Amino acid sequence: MNLRVVLVSPRNPLNIGAAARAMSNFGVLELRLVNPYNVAFLEAKSAVKSQGILANAREFETIADAVADCSLIVGTTSIGPRALEHPLRRLETGGRIIAKRLASAPVALLFGSEKFGLSNEDMSYCHWLMRIPTREEHGSMNLGQAVAVCLYEIMRNPAAVRAKPEAKR
Repeated sequence: MNLRVVLVSPRNPLNIGAAARAMSNFGVLELRLVNPYNVAFLEAKSAVKSQGILANAREFETIADAVADCSLIVGTTSIGPRALEHPLRRLETGGRIIAKRLASAPVALLFGSEKFGLSNEDMSYCHWLMRIPTREEHGSMNLGQAVAVCLYEIMRNPAAVRAKPEAKR
């Protein structure tokens, strides 16, 4: 699978564990962490049956290093009080584009910290941004939930299924 989940400055080990569990659910095995708040993520109890993803997670000091091998970098955002300088796509549209790209090249899907999301500087590494359609009054989701919803939308696309390597027997 050519999809890399990149968590930028994640703060809560439980959220990191929940993201790892969602990744395992959908067969996305490459977790990258940029400047994680605490290395205790390796013991995240919410990573049920996903400890391998946490054990193999790679840590990076910068986003540039974390996405250097990716041909498409997509940031997630709840928009909030900022002016966006990148194209913004809804999850269902972005999911289809990502699924198609996975067949030919690595894709990085960036998620920001639970407290602040992706900064404008973080977003500068992205080709475009993707938003989960939520109600305006409560626009952001929990990190683990956002990872799960995005991966579901990507993996339900037949193009993503074709991009997955066949299981070894």
